[in-house]
Amino acid sequence: MYKLRTVDIWDTLLRRNCHPECIKLETARHLFLGWRDQILPEYRDSWTLYDARIKEEQALAKLASLKGKDNEYEITDVLSRWTDTVFLDRAPADLPLHLAEFELSVEIDRSSVDSGISFILSYYKAEKTIYLSDFYMGSGMLTRLLSSKGLDTLVSEGISSCDVGLNKRSGRLFKHVHSVYSVFPEQHVHIGDNEWSDVASPRALGISAVHYLPEPAHTERLTKEGLFSSRDALFYHINSQCSSTTKSAAQVLSKKQRTALILGSKAAPLFFGFAHWIAEQAILQNLDKLYFFTREGEFFYAVYRALFPDGHLSGHKLPPATVLAVSRLSTFAASMREPSIREMSRIWDLFRVQSVSGLFSTLGLSVTEFSRILETLGIKRTDIIDDPKNNPKLNRLFMTPTFTDAVKRTLMRQANLLQHYLIQSGIKSGDRIGIVDIGWRGTIQDNIAILMPDTHFHGMYLGLRQFVNKQPNNTSKDAYGPNENTSREAIALFTNFSAMEMLCNSPNGSVTGYTRKDGQTIPIRQIDCEENSSHKEFIAPFQKGVILATKHWQPYLASYVVSSHELRDLALNIWDTLRRTPSEDLVDVYLHTPQHDIFGYGEVFNRCRYPSLSTILLSPFWATRRRRLINFIRRVQWDEAIKHAKDIHPIHRFLLLLSFRAANIVKRARFRI
Repeated sequence: MYKLRTVDIWDTLLRRNCHPECIKLETARHLFLGWRDQILPEYRDSWTLYDARIKEEQALAKLASLKGKDNEYEITDVLSRWTDTVFLDRAPADLPLHLAEFELSVEIDRSSVDSGISFILSYYKAEKTIYLSDFYMGSGMLTRLLSSKGLDTLVSEGISSCDVGLNKRSGRLFKHVHSVYSVFPEQHVHIGDNEWSDVASPRALGISAVHYLPEPAHTERLTKEGLFSSRDALFYHINSQCSSTTKSAAQVLSKKQRTALILGSKAAPLFFGFAHWIAEQAILQNLDKLYFFTREGEFFYAVYRALFPDGHLSGHKLPPATVLAVSRLSTFAASMREPSIREMSRIWDLFRVQSVSGLFSTLGLSVTEFSRILETLGIKRTDIIDDPKNNPKLNRLFMTPTFTDAVKRTLMRQANLLQHYLIQSGIKSGDRIGIVDIGWRGTIQDNIAILMPDTHFHGMYLGLRQFVNKQPNNTSKDAYGPNENTSREAIALFTNFSAMEMLCNSPNGSVTGYTRKDGQTIPIRQIDCEENSSHKEFIAPFQKGVILATKHWQPYLASYVVSSHELRDLALNIWDTLRRTPSEDLVDVYLHTPQHDIFGYGEVFNRCRYPSLSTILLSPFWATRRRRLINFIRRVQWDEAIKHAKDIHPIHRFLLLLSFRAANIVKRARFRI
């Protein structure tokens, strides 16, 4: 029996589920998210902060060597120098200790007891056992780490290299141990994984050294550590594993559902990249609550919950999050300050056309009750009016007292209902509220902001088109994907925006308004059975594939400290692939799923009802045919869907695609002007 047995910690007593440097990167992200505004601009991301820390470690190691010690340093010394370097002004005095405690918590979270170490130790008995580690955390922290794993009964004490400024690598730490514990080298056995520090170095001093390097665990360690060096390698590794899992789950589904599930799994980085960005923004923007807007928000919320099941990101608690049942229809009239053309223009500037029946639906009025007024003004309930804000008949309608009085009443009623629903849902004055939606201009956010001017609403969108309306003072907006308000990058992705809406849709119906029941305000939803048939057949398994993949990626994203920015290129490439090379099933579902257009045309639009050949050929000469063709192009937009459609004759398709391209040329020319 030996008098003293020393045991290495990392990859001997404990194993991490990631590369060791991931721990430092996590601390860097914790610092960035919590103190961004106090950090110098050149250090405002996790990687530059991480690099700055490494430089401080190197500087302290060099300083220790100059003092005759080994190149060791202690964590709070590093963190003190690091924060002083990267902060605009002097960092808070207690911040280094806070960061050290956070890093210890990450080490605890990312490590587990080696499965075979107890068996190995049973072969090398000793009177006393301590741990011996070359590490920048002192023995006090390491003892707490081992205790959290139930190893304190095996190794209740030990020495870290940073405690004494000496390490195993030089052999000086072993000599220090012999002095402290009054043992000779031949009375000492050391067990560890490093070929030099744990084997060659102690053996050179006459210590019995056991090289502990179990093949399966060591191979797994090398794989995990290799994934840190390249995000591409990491993403490829995760995707390969996820692909196998998804294919196995898809076996019990129908052919179309199987295709949808696999497509959703492949597309998942677009959606969990968005969810990850939302969480980062929630912390950086100091938001009090998060609300995911129906309908697409119901899917985004499910992804968000799958990605952050414990409600934390890098040690920061995420704000409470829930789904808010709203729509453009349920919020617009409630946000109108008066029954006027000016207020209606907030919608008309977006849609440029207005069906008369749709106008009354928007305002929450029955068109039949105003049939006599409409007849007097020469307006038919079936009319679709171009350029409505400059239409003299509509102008006269909004100057008719009977009509405007009715509008005032319905606006007040709807405003009261919506405001009560928002307050009931936890939105109050003075809060910073985060809202999540797919896009594209954030008009629902605008409507709510107008109604609640003392609350700030920060919108987070998958994509943002160029704003048309004046933005309320109590709003801010940003996008994970393309944002026409800040850049022309990737705006081609917007050509399939309606397909993206479809893929993110919910089967729970559109919110058409609110009603009171038992003192509560209840959203009224309109569910379309035909639409939900497509949802069940394709959209639901697509979304299931996204959630399945998100849960598979989640532990890797957490362990390897992947940011939303690092996922963004992959996310936008996925969106672009869905746009340019859609699957046959996706195109079929898109073209045959009805689009409800309450605003604008006020009808259910079927994309598979293509303009006839005669309409296309006569459109240059006949205004009504030209308008019909333009309306179809404007409402479909996604020419790749037409290109891959199976239920249209090749010549018909060719001419229709030519019309799409001509329309795009005209649109780009107008934009330049």
